[in-house]
Amino acid sequence: MFDLDWQQILSQAISFVLLVVVLKRFAWKPLLGILDQRRAHIELQLSRVAQSREELERLQADYAKRLAQIDEEARVKIQQAILEGKRISMEVQEQARAQASAILTKSKETIELEFAKAQVSLRDQIAEMTVDAVERVLQKKLDAKTDRQLVEATLEELERERPRA
Repeated sequence: MFDLDWQQILSQAISFVLLVVVLKRFAWKPLLGILDQRRAHIELQLSRVAQSREELERLQADYAKRLAQIDEEARVKIQQAILEGKRISMEVQEQARAQASAILTKSKETIELEFAKAQVSLRDQIAEMTVDAVERVLQKKLDAKTDRQLVEATLEELERERPRA
């Protein structure tokens, strides 16, 4: 059935061994060298990626820290601004109170002065009216009844002329 040609099998086996030796010497070593270089390159790239990831994590942590610092500084500045605003508000209120007090004091003094002037003016008017009444009484001095009528008439006239307070 099978007719085997041992010479052909032996020549093919020798050719195969020679092919393996040639491939091993000229193809396998360079191919394995290329594969080793590729593996080294991939490992280098992976280590770079790991370093980049570590750097990124470090930068993210630094960014978060800086952001927290900025937030804290902003809060502090806002608090300072609020305190400064309250301080200014208190100063303005105190100035307003002082001005109101000064105005009130000045107004009281002005009112007292005007009141004193009015009293003096009223005294002057009363004195003038009294003098006028006495003059009239003296000019028409006839008797006690006429004197009394004259004084009463003058007083009524003065009451009508007197400004109402």
